[in-house]
Amino acid sequence: MFTVGASSTWDSNLFRLPDNADVAARTGGRSTRADRTDSLYAGFRIDQPYAQQRFRLEATETAYRHQTFKHLDFDASQYSGAWDWTLTPRLTGVLSAERAQSLVNFADFRDPTQRNVRTSDVRRASVDWWAYGGWHVLSALTQTESRSSQATVAFGSFRSDAAEAGIRYVAQSASSIAVSRRSSSGTYLNQPPDPVNFLGDGFKRDETELVMSWLASGRSSWDARLTRVEYRENLFPQRDFTDTAASLGYRWTPTGRVTFAIDLARDLIPWRDLTATHRVDKRISVGPVWQIAARTTLRATLSSGSSSYRDPLVPQPGGARHDGFYSALLGFDWTITRRLTANASVQRQARTSTDPNFQFTDRIATLGLSLLF
Repeated sequence: MFTVGASSTWDSNLFRLPDNADVAARTGGRSTRADRTDSLYAGFRIDQPYAQQRFRLEATETAYRHQTFKHLDFDASQYSGAWDWTLTPRLTGVLSAERAQSLVNFADFRDPTQRNVRTSDVRRASVDWWAYGGWHVLSALTQTESRSSQATVAFGSFRSDAAEAGIRYVAQSASSIAVSRRSSSGTYLNQPPDPVNFLGDGFKRDETELVMSWLASGRSSWDARLTRVEYRENLFPQRDFTDTAASLGYRWTPTGRVTFAIDLARDLIPWRDLTATHRVDKRISVGPVWQIAARTTLRATLSSGSSSYRDPLVPQPGGARHDGFYSALLGFDWTITRRLTANASVQRQARTSTDPNFQFTDRIATLGLSLLF
């Protein structure tokens, strides 16, 4: 199946600048902070079973063009492919690879005069051995590479290799619980050790994870994850940390046309400047979806949360940085014909911060059209 499409997005504050910012000084002499981004994409999808095997491939080429800030124009190549293999009914696995390209979010990358494109590649091989009853033995190898076109401290380019092993129990109801151990070793790319900023040449990360999926009824389900993270920076133990990440999700379908989702998450992000060793993001989001008619759907997402910058390496004026944020989105999807789909959305988001340079408010409107053939 082939797909082509286009979208247009208007953003009132593309660079996520504070309301009182000197816009011209920060954007290379331009006195506006708003911009329209047009995108045109083309791609294809393949999903082909063959005997007990299954092959999936999806690739898309997208051209992004800005009306005002044309130095941000770029072309993105994205793909994902997988071979779901089966050796015996009890021994299965997946070989997969994927690539994603996008502009680094200006909420954290603070140089609007530079185009910073991040390219992320993930290659993974996993094995699932159905040992007996509902018990499964799991293992996987994963290689991740993330590169930014502009050198940044907080978001360094890196390559990491990870190995994991675990067990999972699957009940007859399809509910499951799993525990696993994951160890990864990473190397920072094109970033030599920096003793002034306590930046090493790599890292080690160990994770012990508990994952649960519970089908509470025919109309509701729960998903939960609890991960203990041990992070160690090469050369500079000042950046080491141990903390806990977690998530909880609930899905409810009260009727055939209405679904409701609520998600809570606590995420950990290593931070590589002097303001913190890591960032703790807490988030709650609620997302109802209403299928108004056979071809039209109305969706909404409300979310809020906070970011705490933990263990500063140098004293920060006013203490460690802390942010708060919220977002509200309303979207509409219309299947015009079996192959032609239109969508539209409006969004408002805002962030407060103890550092006034990182506060912003923003409004976004998007209109898109896609064709499958």
